Parts: sequence; C-alpha cells; structure tokens
Amino acid sequence: MKIVIAEDEQRAREGLREMIRSLGDNYQIVGLAGNGRTALEMIQEQHPDVVFTDIKMPYLSGIELIEATRSQNYHTHFVCCPAN
Repeated sequence: MKIVIAEDEQRAREGLREMIRSLGDNYQIVGLAGNGRTALEMIQEQHPDVVFTDIKMPYLSGIELIEATRSQNYHTHFVCCPAN
C-alpha cells in the first residue's frame, strides 16, 4: 500500500511515519509533505492508495486537498487528522 503523509508539523509527520513503518513491509511511504500544495503534487506523481492529512495546513487545507484530488478523479482514500 502506497501512503503519503501531509502534516505541517514536522514532529507529528515523523511520528506518523515511524508508526506506519512499524506495521511492516506492506506499507510504503512514498511522500512526506509539509503543506497541502506539496501533498497534491505528490499525489499526482505517486498515485498513493492512502493519504494521511492534517486539516489545517499552509497553502491548501486538508479539506481543499481532498476536494482537489477528487476533482482530478484520483481514487485515493484519506484519513484526516484534526487540528488541535
């Protein structure tokens, strides 16, 4: 399963990456993005199965990222992490 992590807080992004890596070799992290615009570019390039996204991020929010991805007919699943 190909995964992109979109989280503007580096510590949270790295923590999520380590947690997913600990699940085994079936999960491949193909991108780490610190903002919504970079995440969208990674989705367009990598075609991940799942994107873990923060709701509040620079440039594109998690909701805007989902809408942009859906409008381009990608069949990516999203897991949203609410902002504190």
